[in-house]
Amino acid sequence: MIDTAPPEPAARAPRGVRLSAQAIVDAAVAVADRDGLDAVSIRRVAALLGVRPMSLYTHIASKDELLDRMANELVGLMLIDVLPDGDWRTRLSAIARRVHATFVAHPWALAAFARRPRTGPNAAVYAKQQVRAVAELGLTPSDMWVMLGIVNDFVLGHALRVGTRGVARDLDASLTSSDLAELPELAALPDVDDARHSDDSFERGLQTVLDGVAIRFASAAAATTGSAQSA
Repeated sequence: MIDTAPPEPAARAPRGVRLSAQAIVDAAVAVADRDGLDAVSIRRVAALLGVRPMSLYTHIASKDELLDRMANELVGLMLIDVLPDGDWRTRLSAIARRVHATFVAHPWALAAFARRPRTGPNAAVYAKQQVRAVAELGLTPSDMWVMLGIVNDFVLGHALRVGTRGVARDLDASLTSSDLAELPELAALPDVDDARHSDDSFERGLQTVLDGVAIRFASAAAATTGSAQSA
């Protein structure tokens, strides 16, 4: 399909800035942050950088490669240089907060990972970060990844909720008086919409999820270890 989008106005790379793969990725992320993933194109990124579109192909092979690099860049933002001191719950909470903040700041990333799940070398670093965070539990690999998946599902789900803010208000417009008479609780939904998207809502949800996985996985791991030691 021919890209018919107008060139990016005004914003151009400062004089003296050398074109590089990283500069191209940074510009593409800026376009996606402002206008969404579908707005990213070679032409728009080149316009933002103040260069000819063909010059980008010196550093990237295709738009697909650009999207892969963008995804890898976002995973890199989810990495923590040094995991905090404390137990597995402290470390896993820190990772979850970083991941959530990244998706909230760059909501297009959810669509990017759904379309192109290949996330590059940072994905392996992120996986190792998760393993190290919960290693003390001594879980089997299967249980460990199930546990991490449960936490990740909550984080992604809440980030999606933030990205779709306003849905409750749209629902309110479609409710009838008979709906509200039958289920008066529905009337309160728009009023609590902002609270459901807040950092406090995320934190309470995260700790509730961790309470659950602690019972299901951490307690089970401790019981297994105790049985093995007494045998």
